[in-house]
Amino acid sequence: MTALTKFDEKQCHKWALLLRERREKLNQAFTAINNEDFDKTKCLFHEVFRGVPSGKHAEPGMAGSLLYHMAMVTKMETETRFLLAELRVDMPYITEQLARFYGDFTSDVNELTKPIAPLNVAPQEVADKASLSSDEKISLFTKLNEKTKTVEQMLNDKNPEAAKNLEDLFKDWSQHIVEMRLRQEYETLKGFLITAALAKAVGVPPLKDAMKHVQEKFGEETVRIALDVTLKVGMRRENLQTIMLSDHFINYHMDMGKLDGSMQFLNCPIFASHDYIAEKLGVKDDVASLFCTHFCFSHAKAMLNTVLPFTFELWQPQRMAIDGKCEFYLKLAHSPTASKPEKFVPLILSWNVTRKCNLKCPHCYINADTKESINELTTEEAKNLIDQICEVSKPLLVLSGGEPLLRQDVYELVRYGASKGLKMGLGSNGSLIDDNAAKKLKEAGIETVSISLDSHIPEQHDEFRGVKGSWEKAVNAIKALRENGVLVQVNTTVTQQNYNQIDDIMSLAENLGVENFHLFFLVPTGRGVKMADISPAKYEEMIKKTFEKVARHKLNVRPSCAPQFMRIAKEMGLNMSRWIRGCIAGLYYCRVYPNGDITPCPYLPIKLGNIRETPFKEIWFNAEMFKNLRDFNTLKGKCGACEYRALCGGCRARAYGLSSDFIDYCGDLHEPGELKGDYLTEDPWCVYQPKKSS
Repeated sequence: MTALTKFDEKQCHKWALLLRERREKLNQAFTAINNEDFDKTKCLFHEVFRGVPSGKHAEPGMAGSLLYHMAMVTKMETETRFLLAELRVDMPYITEQLARFYGDFTSDVNELTKPIAPLNVAPQEVADKASLSSDEKISLFTKLNEKTKTVEQMLNDKNPEAAKNLEDLFKDWSQHIVEMRLRQEYETLKGFLITAALAKAVGVPPLKDAMKHVQEKFGEETVRIALDVTLKVGMRRENLQTIMLSDHFINYHMDMGKLDGSMQFLNCPIFASHDYIAEKLGVKDDVASLFCTHFCFSHAKAMLNTVLPFTFELWQPQRMAIDGKCEFYLKLAHSPTASKPEKFVPLILSWNVTRKCNLKCPHCYINADTKESINELTTEEAKNLIDQICEVSKPLLVLSGGEPLLRQDVYELVRYGASKGLKMGLGSNGSLIDDNAAKKLKEAGIETVSISLDSHIPEQHDEFRGVKGSWEKAVNAIKALRENGVLVQVNTTVTQQNYNQIDDIMSLAENLGVENFHLFFLVPTGRGVKMADISPAKYEEMIKKTFEKVARHKLNVRPSCAPQFMRIAKEMGLNMSRWIRGCIAGLYYCRVYPNGDITPCPYLPIKLGNIRETPFKEIWFNAEMFKNLRDFNTLKGKCGACEYRALCGGCRARAYGLSSDFIDYCGDLHEPGELKGDYLTEDPWCVYQPKKSS
């Protein structure tokens, strides 16, 4: 049987398989319209144009495919540009060979698109076009998206005329996807032919050295461009990984029990092109493997670093060009200095570097003060703490307060932590962050900054924070951070006063370019004991309503101090892959107090040791309370009997605070031998009744 395509169809043409599958769904949609089944039509419409991003055969939809091929054009162009610049050589003559192989590929495209849609594509014109800038990509995507929304509204209106518009819309998207795929292949073929020619001219070792030297910069630049376009067309950062894998068949596995995972690529369109040329021209494997080893690896690493909130180590034990298949292995928060793999290591640490603050928030868990703090860790002690943390893992280390920017050495600490391979974060009220401070934070190595914003109404936020003008400063801080390329998270504490404002606050955050939104639920500690919390019923309702709002926003939303959100998310059928567990205190998280005391979390003020007296490693692995928190069998009451205990865990701070008739003063840390409450009892703010054991 004669093959339909010259290039290996499975390796090189998943894009066509996806278009064929969408064509079949579109035909089903036409039948549904004829039967006036608009609910089914809308479901199929969503799958075709917006995708179903899960599973081995993840379907990114038309939108995801177009973004992927746009990103791949940039990736392949950049490989060639970086390599020629690093070697300081002119592009070798490859015109005739390029025309030959590109002609073979366009022949494949003509055959594969016949059953999909009648397209008007001129391959050579596509190849000769100037590359699209990021703004041009965004403009093209936006126009297509507006057309898509128009057709979607027709379906919502149950307009039978939607069928014709739907066909035209499918053709528009298909046309641009095919053009981008052609452009991608042209750049792929060109890059490999140039590399093969350079291998003869300068030798493989210099090529290897050149790729090794530029690989990190290459990965960061190409992923930055892809992320910028993705965010500006309305998709979330977390979608980037799915988009960048859309032309691959993959097996993906993540084991949170071991904090590691693997991703196997069962096809590779880049390798398919290289393999096709190599066979025809007799190019050796050592040339083709350079791309896998350096450019593909660095691109994957930069992409994962963009979408994962935690540090990780990445290995590539198998390469397509060498082994016939490709595999990446990653380990979260891995530290080479750790003595042995452990099930529970810190993924996040919150460090109150100072209690000093310039605001007067009524809910402050640390009972911050305007006075100079005493007994804080010195700069050298702080650096020593970072070194001790690295002996256990390499977490996201969040410097908090008080207001951390009131500590004079804060930039030095950020820089030191980043130099040790930690992801560095900052939790601030924003009052001290202007353009200069944002630049200094970025240059020091900050990855993300959390800004507190508790109302979309300036006066209400100022009243809540206790200082007039706080809202304006917080908003300006967000703008300054975004302008300097810092990832921003907005933290909002739910109270009786702002309970009905959450949607408006989310909209404000989104308009400011914020990506992450954390909703904090009051825990009765510090000055928070004097505030009226929302009721348990409202607490549950608020979580559900927040999740319902997510579809209307581009924000990544997570409730904090509300571990029940995991149960609720599962009941609502939400994608939970980006979350670990409801309460992670003592499992993957702890807090460092300004004087070096270690507690399970900021709201559970039980001192488990001090790093001035006991190494962090010993406290983390040996403290009795940490051991209890890691053993779910120690939970009591409803939490102990609950089928969601491994997923949720209940809020241990709220259980402790309310079982001790509230905590009078969070700054007064409790010694384990002087516990005033029971941190293992059931969470009194959970309304769920566990199913009875059989």
